[in-house]
This record gives sequence, structure tokens and C-alpha cells, in this order.
Amino acid sequence: MRACACSLTLALLLVFSPAWAVREGESAPDFSLPSVAGDTATLSSLREKVVVLVFWASWSKNASTQLKELDKLERDLGSKGLVVLGLNQREEASQVADFADRYQLSMKMLLDDGTAKRAYGVNGLPDLWIADRKGMLRAHFIGYSPSDLEKIRATVEEALAVTETEEKPALPAVSETPAAVPPKLQAYAHLQMGAAHINIGDAFVKAGYRDFGHFDEALREFAAGLLLDPDNPDLHIWLGLALERTGDPASAGREYRAALKLDPANTYAQDSLRRLGVPWMAPPHAE
Repeated sequence: MRACACSLTLALLLVFSPAWAVREGESAPDFSLPSVAGDTATLSSLREKVVVLVFWASWSKNASTQLKELDKLERDLGSKGLVVLGLNQREEASQVADFADRYQLSMKMLLDDGTAKRAYGVNGLPDLWIADRKGMLRAHFIGYSPSDLEKIRATVEEALAVTETEEKPALPAVSETPAAVPPKLQAYAHLQMGAAHINIGDAFVKAGYRDFGHFDEALREFAAGLLLDPDNPDLHIWLGLALERTGDPASAGREYRAALKLDPANTYAQDSLRRLGVPWMAPPHAE
């Protein structure tokens, strides 16, 4: 009976989970949304800024308290590169403007028709994401608690302290594999080692620490594998994932497209391109 209940729970999660839900450590999905002021805001135009995305509605519990605190955070740290975007969910522009005026909110208010909400896998309100200067998602806060503000501020300040000019430490070269091993098997070994580095990096990020270069090590492994087996779509996909982790969604998109040229039916590559907002053709044609 318990096994049946677990199976039912898993089935429900699969049915109701958002198709393109993202995780910490991945690239923030881009969007262009109208604002209450009448202009359009595009997330990718805010690269080199630290961006707080707060999904809200006027009826959500504690919305006014949370937004006032985030508004103050932007006033405190805006000069250092912080931008707070309020993504209102399916309310009229006049209603959102009245709410902002009532609580004297100066943050940019956007009108989301559900596009951004789906891209970020938001199931309830309020919901908050923090993206760093490279457009990578650093933290996710579901719901609201007064204690969250301290964690949000700490995450924002840490992200603001990191600049694009910071150099990454030199990494050791990938160790050579014995020549007697077939090239495709060597490539598979590089894929497995690269995947392990990504998992280690993800674990550090989830725990609130830096990844200690494991995503860069993953890049080296996948690149080494592709030298041995350039027609392996899995290696292209994993390389794309590692590039996302290191803040290079454009190069990641190229790898996902390369995987689709080799395997046009590959749903993971298709889903990744949709998530990144990268156009692709099915079946893809050689350039």
C-alpha cells in the first residue's frame, strides 16, 4: 500500500511539476516583460548587475512587508549594482501601480502573464530568486519569513563582491589515459569524471559555498572527451551544462545545438534550448 502511495505521489509530481524548472547554479532564464511604467524590461540587459526576482501578487500573504524590505535593500545596495524586479502575477497594471504607490515602492514592477513564472518553476507566492553578475542563479527562497531577509542580504552582498574581472585559478591539466584503452571508452571515462565534477560543484553551491573550480574541471573533462569522440551527443550536452554553470549560456546553446545535429530527437537538448530561449529547428540543419 505504501509503495502505491509513493508511486502516486511521484506521478503527481511529474504531472504538476513545471516543465522547465531551473535550479541553483544554472543560468537564469531570460525574459522580456512590460513594466507598470510602460517600458519593457529584459533580464539579459541587466548582465553585470546582481538581480533579485520576486514573484508576487497583492493578495499573497506578507506581500507588502516583503516588498518594502526588498525595496529598502535596493536603495541600500543599488549603487553597488543591485536591481530588484517585482514580477506581479496576472493583476492589472493600475492595481499594481496603486499597490506600489500605497507602500511607496520604487523597485521596477513588471507584469508577468505567467511566462516567467513557468520558466522559473514557481508554484506558489511569494517566490524569490537571486541571479549574480553572470546571470547564474545563486539562491532561491520559497514563501516568506522575516529571517529570510538576513540570508537574502548576505547572498546579495556576496554576489556584489564578485566582479567579472576576477580571474579563476589555474587548473591542472586532465591526466592522460593509457593509450591501450579504446578512444570511445576513454571519452566515456571523461564524461563520467566531468559529471562527477558537476555534481560536486552543485553540492557546494547548494550548501552556500563556492564550487572550488569543479565546474571548470568538468569543462576540461568534457572537452577532452570530445577530442576522442566528437560525434557523441551526450558529451556535447554535458559540456553545455558545464558552460551554463560557469556563466556562458551562449556557448552552452551552441553545444546543445551540436547535440541536436547528432541526435535530432534528443529531448534534453531541446528542453535546454527552450529554457535558454535559444531558437532551434527540428530537425536541425547543418550550418
